[in-house]
Amino acid sequence: MKTSSKSRIAIVVLCSGGLLAASCGGSAEELIDQASDALNEIAEDGSSVTESEGSTSGDSSSAESSTGSTSSSGSGDDVEVAVEPNARMPLTGAPLDGADGIPNRPALAVKMPNNQKALPQTGLNEADIVFEEIINDGLTRFISVFHSQGSDPVGPIRSGRAQDVDILTNLDSPLFAWSGGNPGVTRVINNSSLVSLNYVRGFADAYYRRDGRGGSPHNLFSSTDTLWDLTPEEFAVPPQIFSYMLPGETAVGDPASIIEIELDSILARWDYDPASGRYLRSQYGEPHMTELTGQAWADNVVVLLVEYRRSPIDSKSPEAITVGSGQALVFTDGVVRVGAWQRSSNSDMWNLYTDETLSEPIGLSDGRTWVELPRNDSENVRYVS
Repeated sequence: MKTSSKSRIAIVVLCSGGLLAASCGGSAEELIDQASDALNEIAEDGSSVTESEGSTSGDSSSAESSTGSTSSSGSGDDVEVAVEPNARMPLTGAPLDGADGIPNRPALAVKMPNNQKALPQTGLNEADIVFEEIINDGLTRFISVFHSQGSDPVGPIRSGRAQDVDILTNLDSPLFAWSGGNPGVTRVINNSSLVSLNYVRGFADAYYRRDGRGGSPHNLFSSTDTLWDLTPEEFAVPPQIFSYMLPGETAVGDPASIIEIELDSILARWDYDPASGRYLRSQYGEPHMTELTGQAWADNVVVLLVEYRRSPIDSKSPEAITVGSGQALVFTDGVVRVGAWQRSSNSDMWNLYTDETLSEPIGLSDGRTWVELPRNDSENVRYVS
């Protein structure tokens, strides 16, 4: 291929498919050879390679990753391409040089209350992932999931619900710290893959009561190290349960700097802080402050609209249906991507897609994630730019 020093070549790399497109036609192998020859010839002429500003004679090249926008830059023959890291922290997606950087321990899920007498909580900002579910009395309860780091103290710690099994099973036999439950809930959790660390069923020594916390049942605490010490000999490091964007990718969507989510009597608000790249949480009309590390925050806020049914164990207790599919809103980097969530079984990861065709996945930014589970009504979620 003849290329003059004034020629301009458009090169785009699509990481997910490993394809290289050039401003000429041909197969992928031919394109690679031709682009390489062209770059070498231009480099010898002392000319520069610039990105095409538009299409000519029907020739145009552009690409966007399935999990967000990408950009590449280079000088001469060097072209920087976003690639999947060697390893990731399973529950935050943080890139690692190798798998030896992953802590050799199971995920630890801790049930935490969210009624006003139980505030402030400890450990919310140290958890890799936090789920917020609706429980009886129109309140919400948190499941704080730890793996990459811990918290001392952690709590308050409250009772479990049958819906926790479907939410947590994909963590591959996580430790489950809870204060107990009615016989039906206890039976469901004991028959699941969760490793029960039930305060009232043999693990009382791992917990303690704190003074000045509103009294029982709002004052039960522990530490993640104490709970991890109860790990059985046979355990599994948690798998990745969300997809993440490649390093250097940024989310593409509509601006969304303020988010409001109605979860029965709880109105959760998230404000995006551009300086830190974090979402800051408020509830009860004021900032949601933790005991030790300031306002509750997250890098990603994932809203999954779900149906709630009446629990067959306790008719007063709603039960989120988290196997199936529904609408999803993913807030990352100050933008929102509206799409769908899907899981065929409770052991599946949380699959997020741009629409109901389930063809284009949505990736999160690496970091800490809050998962909100409001009732399946689009009016329960509002956001503004």
